[in-house]
Amino acid sequence: MRFFISLLLTLSIVTNVQSQTRKLESFKLNNDSVSAWFYDPLVSVIKLTPDFMTRPDKEKSDLLDKYLHSNPLYLFKLTNNSTHKITYYCIHGDPEKQKTKYFYNVQVIKDSSTTDFDPVKNNYAEKVIKTIDQVNCGGTLFESMYLFDDEEKKKAIGNGILLFGSFRRVQPYSEIKESIVSIIKQDQGY
Repeated sequence: MRFFISLLLTLSIVTNVQSQTRKLESFKLNNDSVSAWFYDPLVSVIKLTPDFMTRPDKEKSDLLDKYLHSNPLYLFKLTNNSTHKITYYCIHGDPEKQKTKYFYNVQVIKDSSTTDFDPVKNNYAEKVIKTIDQVNCGGTLFESMYLFDDEEKKKAIGNGILLFGSFRRVQPYSEIKESIVSIIKQDQGY
């Protein structure tokens, strides 16, 4: 019960968050640089649906699921430190994959001409050179969400919580990072 009350308070605070985008980290991979961003789907849904908090749990759940099936979740920017060429790996929902936990794909986007590429704002379909179907990214709650910023809620990461009438696992970022690093290594031939 305490987590639920805290969750409601957090959701009301989330509506005041200015950006759905959050830079997670930068790291090296085989002498190349990788930067990671997260696009918080709950912040986006709340901003797109002003009366979100007053809707029944089933509608909230459906709105979140619909958003996740059609939008980016994570973006990894790989910069080749020798050639300075950029490749983006975008974990994106797939609207064709209904009724499954693993409804995300990785879109590989080469050499975008903009240095501030944003998959939420940009129409980049013509820049996708391939789509990778197998990524260890599933579900609807993620460690990187603003919802899990405080220490009390961090205890839910890797576990499940009851949200919008459904029990949902909070997927750790480490699982997603491990999967995307494997995809990048295979794609780049490391």
